[in-house]
Amino acid sequence: MEIIPFNKEIDLGFSPVMTVGMFDGVHIGHQKLLTLLKTKARELGTKPIVITFDNHPRLILQPKDAKDSIKLLQTNEERFEKLFSLGFEKIITIPFSKEFSQISAVDFLDILMKKYSPQYLLMGYDNNFGRKYAEEFEDLVAESKLKGLILERTDECVFFEKTKVSSTQIRKALEEGDIKLASSMLGGDYIFNGTVIQGNQIGRTINFPTANIGINENKLLPRFGVYAVRVNVENKFYDGVLNIGIRPTIDNSPITIETFIFDYKGNLYDKKLRIHFIEYIRPEEKFYKLEELKEQIELDCIKAKEILSIQ
Repeated sequence: MEIIPFNKEIDLGFSPVMTVGMFDGVHIGHQKLLTLLKTKARELGTKPIVITFDNHPRLILQPKDAKDSIKLLQTNEERFEKLFSLGFEKIITIPFSKEFSQISAVDFLDILMKKYSPQYLLMGYDNNFGRKYAEEFEDLVAESKLKGLILERTDECVFFEKTKVSSTQIRKALEEGDIKLASSMLGGDYIFNGTVIQGNQIGRTINFPTANIGINENKLLPRFGVYAVRVNVENKFYDGVLNIGIRPTIDNSPITIETFIFDYKGNLYDKKLRIHFIEYIRPEEKFYKLEELKEQIELDCIKAKEILSIQ
């Protein structure tokens, strides 16, 4: 996988087919578009390239403290990994800015043609290409043709059951703890990459040592509570149970993600974990004695093992 900054001068050595978008989640709607792009690349005897942003436009264009401030389904690392797994060897990243948002669609096409000489550009059906008041898409198609570029966009959205698949709908499902719906729309598990950091080690005192995961401030946290999870540690999978939230049993606790990994032996500090959310078990609960907490964790582990045994 090669990540190419937009401001880097590069000679690709071929005329690619391309698409442009944020692709947060790289969900099944995105995957349909990307499959179409790969098919077009094969037809034209070339390679497909994704152009994306290394920061979400809404994080730049709206105040950080806005009530509807966006949380992302993926970090850049997670998004790029998923795109790579789908067969995209090169990803071009644009650092989105207010200045960039003012570039017209025609000017952006000119930049693409000058830098990469694409022969085909595919956009999503709901992609607002260029500035809000840019030319109509049909005019852009005609303008592109004059430049030697075929510009098209997909003509339909993707539904899962009766839900229109979108990053917004997936965020909503995760915030409600509906992991199965979110995973179905994502076309795979909801994943959380993170490094194990020092915790308060209360779990050790009740024989449930947990891995405390560092939190990315822009990453979407699912509904607070307990989950059955699978954890990838150094390319090996383990089953486990995870708690996310404010740990109401502990006074003045910050938001934490703590994972108890079944059958793992060894030191996890500073190791990178990839957590796969499988199913929501229960909401957070306040316990007045650590012994009560221990008993509940034991029940959570039993439930998680039941869930994971049939997945």
